[in-house]
Amino acid sequence: MNKTEQKVLKFIDQNKLIDTGDKIIVAFSGGPDSVFALRFLHLFKRKFRIDLLAVHFNHSLRGKESDDDEKFAKEYCAKISVPFISKKLNVKSFAEKNKLSIEEAARKLRYENLEILSRKLFCNKIVTAHNQSDNTETILINLFSGSGLPGLSGIPIKRGNIVRPLLCLTKQEIVEYLERNKIDFRVDSSNLENDYKRNFLRNKIIPEVKGKLNPAVDEALFRSSKNLMSALRFNEKMAEHLAAQFVTHTGESAVIWLYLADLFDEKIPAEILKFVLKKYFNHEFESDDYEKINSLITKQKGKHVQLSKDMYAIREEESIKIEKSLKTSNKIVTLEAGRNISIGTKIIGIELVSNESVQFNRDGRVEYISGDKLSGKFLIREWKPGDKFYPLGMKNSRKVSDFLTDLKIPSSERKGQLVLLNRNQIIWVVGLRIDNQYKLTEKTKKIYKLWVK
Repeated sequence: MNKTEQKVLKFIDQNKLIDTGDKIIVAFSGGPDSVFALRFLHLFKRKFRIDLLAVHFNHSLRGKESDDDEKFAKEYCAKISVPFISKKLNVKSFAEKNKLSIEEAARKLRYENLEILSRKLFCNKIVTAHNQSDNTETILINLFSGSGLPGLSGIPIKRGNIVRPLLCLTKQEIVEYLERNKIDFRVDSSNLENDYKRNFLRNKIIPEVKGKLNPAVDEALFRSSKNLMSALRFNEKMAEHLAAQFVTHTGESAVIWLYLADLFDEKIPAEILKFVLKKYFNHEFESDDYEKINSLITKQKGKHVQLSKDMYAIREEESIKIEKSLKTSNKIVTLEAGRNISIGTKIIGIELVSNESVQFNRDGRVEYISGDKLSGKFLIREWKPGDKFYPLGMKNSRKVSDFLTDLKIPSSERKGQLVLLNRNQIIWVVGLRIDNQYKLTEKTKKIYKLWVK
């Protein structure tokens, strides 16, 4: 066993990448990295007590050269008795259809198909042969693209069922090992071209950095990426801890209390916003989300920002509420006395009752009105601008919008407020107040009980 093999074995052990009895798919292009990965795992197959399967994807981008890669991969696997599967991918068509670069389309297709095959063939691990040099390229691409900390933390050692045991080696170490042991591999001629961002970095920028700044830049950036990954894990745990104290989640909304911003220079930290948006809304956090949400801190109550097609954030009295957009409904629902109806999460009913059954309460969820001037047919809808009624106890009319403001009803709840009508007049702002014109008097002969749950 030589030093290179020992280095990989130690890395696998330290990061717990392989367990006894694993059934592993190896993404096998036939290039030096994947040849090393497959050979290494095959060499130590008995030690790990694992089963191996090699999968080759023909991207059909380089004509005969792509077919020759596939042929080499198949013959190599036959030589070492590793089961082999190959699959053609129409990368160009997929890239055009989804408006992706060729690089991104190929990567996306590979991972999608690896996941499908792993489930179909009952493989619990996927090995990709990324190395430290790949990690350097990824970090620099993300840096120049303005990426946040996750992008600067590089290629993860493991993500779900995908493991990368060669991240402890540089490209040079891998090639030297293969040449020393006289092991053949394929070279992708497109890697020598500088049309792609990764190739430009690999062939032009990184050699200059190694020659003039740091010959061990791959190892240095790998150490940095591991430190950043550790910091990210800490941030995630801290965000989860703070969210438990300062975020209230109910149904399709999350309320972030602004006491949290007081702890962080009047801003809600991006890590907490990212946690909340991902956990409660499955929304991938973007830098614009941070700016939009925090802009509400200095705005007046009721102001809101759109975060996505179906989600927005709104400024409340002492919080910022994030929720799914609810389309304003113009639907009018008919409700007859003696029946009840479900609207959203509410159940609303109307009953004709005797005077002896009247039991007043103060929560507004049960009301009694005079039905002497009303028909037995009621309508329910959401309130709209311009709606007016005479709140119980008042002689003058009041706009429903002003009435809701007076009660300090959160802006996010106002838009769905229901009103009950009869003969085109608002009888009840549901759950809050009846119209003064329909209060019970000593002369009332017909009494309706209104209730909402």
